[in-house]
Amino acid sequence: MARGKNLMARGKKVINFYNYTGKLDNVIKFLESIQEKVNYINLSCNVEGKDIKVTLSGPKDLQHLAIERLKVLSQKYLEDNTKSN
Repeated sequence: MARGKNLMARGKKVINFYNYTGKLDNVIKFLESIQEKVNYINLSCNVEGKDIKVTLSGPKDLQHLAIERLKVLSQKYLEDNTKSN
């Protein structure tokens, strides 16, 4: 079955994260986890201070999957879990 190029919507999506822990080790672990677990889509990361910008490019369905995984990883590595409510 032939597939047309227009069947899969493609584009770019930028998502921003913030390192609430303030620890460089956590940023490194976050980026290593992205490299390991989100390897099915093109992405680039830019880190400036505590700000992390991730740019995804590829099919929209893979972007949505990647965004969900990135959110889970950011909660694991970038949120300050030492605060009590």
